[in-house]
Amino acid sequence: MSETKTKLSAWKGIVVALSLLLFFFAIPHTLEDFALGEPVKNGIPPVVLSFVVAGMFALQGLALFWAGQKDRRSYFIHAGLGIFWPVAAGIAQLPTILVSDNYRSGFISIAYVVGMIAIGILLFMTSLQALRVSDKPQGENKVE
Repeated sequence: MSETKTKLSAWKGIVVALSLLLFFFAIPHTLEDFALGEPVKNGIPPVVLSFVVAGMFALQGLALFWAGQKDRRSYFIHAGLGIFWPVAAGIAQLPTILVSDNYRSGFISIAYVVGMIAIGILLFMTSLQALRVSDKPQGENKVE
C-alpha cells in the first residue's frame, strides 16, 4: 500500500469518527431545542427548521456512506458540515450562554453546544487535510 493511501486511510478514519461524534452532540442539542420550543421563540416555524435539520443529518449520513465508498465527495460534504454546525450553534447559542447565569439544563446543555463547535471545527480541518492528502500525485509520496 502506498504512503499516500495509508495517510488518506488514517484521515478517513478520523473524519468518520468525528462525523459520528458530531451526531452525538448535534442530535441531543436539536432535540433539546425542539423540546424547549426554541424555534417558536425565535420566530422560526418548527416544520421549516425540522426539515432543514433532517436534511443536514441526511447529508451527513450520505457523506459517511461516501466515505465508506472512498468517494472524495465525502470530504467536501464533511468540510461543509464542519463549518455549518459550529457557525449555526455559535450564532444561535453562544450569545445566550455568555450572558445567562443559567442556560437551559446547565452543564450538559452547554456541553452540547461546545461539543458541536469543537467537533465541527475539527471535522472541517480534518476533511480539508484528507482532501489535501488525496490530491497528492503518486510521485509525491515522499515523507515530508
